[in-house]
Amino acid sequence: MNATNNRQPPWEEEQNRDAASFGSWLRSQRKIREVPLREISDATKISIRYLEALEEDRFDVLPAPVFAKGFLREYAKFVGLDSDEVVNSYLNALQASEDVEEERADVRVSRPDKESRNSWVLIVALLVALALIAFLIYWGGSDGPEDVAVPAIAAPVLPPRPPLPEPEQEKVETAPLVVTMDFTEDCWVEASVDGRRRISELHVQGESMRLEANQEVRLTLGNPGGVRVEVNGVQYELSIPSGGMARDIVIDLSDLAPEAPAQ
Repeated sequence: MNATNNRQPPWEEEQNRDAASFGSWLRSQRKIREVPLREISDATKISIRYLEALEEDRFDVLPAPVFAKGFLREYAKFVGLDSDEVVNSYLNALQASEDVEEERADVRVSRPDKESRNSWVLIVALLVALALIAFLIYWGGSDGPEDVAVPAIAAPVLPPRPPLPEPEQEKVETAPLVVTMDFTEDCWVEASVDGRRRISELHVQGESMRLEANQEVRLTLGNPGGVRVEVNGVQYELSIPSGGMARDIVIDLSDLAPEAPAQ
């Protein structure tokens, strides 16, 4: 993680003490400028779920810090804030959150040690009690009542169950346009299928994603160099822009149809 400056976070510089965190300060800056959250999401193509997580200090919901910083820069530009200041403030808040989690983890680690010692004490006490009972039975067994044989009860014999009928195999229909993605690196993906179904999620190295459409798939990739795309089983070459993020990649069924042979 990049080192951050020692400047006091902007939410602590304000006179309004109700804005006591990075997320609440970010939300107040947006509301002062009267910018709806949905408008930011539509313009920047960032999932509204991630935008709400930023304004609620739920850093565990966000993807890797490299993507979160990219989201914040887009957010700051749209709202009219200094992107570098916003990113540095986020890193300070993230470091403070990680320090709190480490302290909680230390408390959780120390607690099982105490419970483990108590468990061993109970086990030793139980073994001593069992040894004492066995000793008393051994030395006092001759004076006790004679052993009474308990007749064995035969278990009932049940008829075998009839075999279950095998389920009929349903025919699986495949859409005319199938796009598969294999991720060799972490990559944030936003996809729309036939202009209706919309997906926004982060995939890590080793995962795969499959999209089926009747006409069109539109993609936005945060790290296009870390994904291998196939369309109907054929590798699809991506043009990677200099900025790193590839926006609005359109894979249309009509573009993939074979050309008619010349007469």
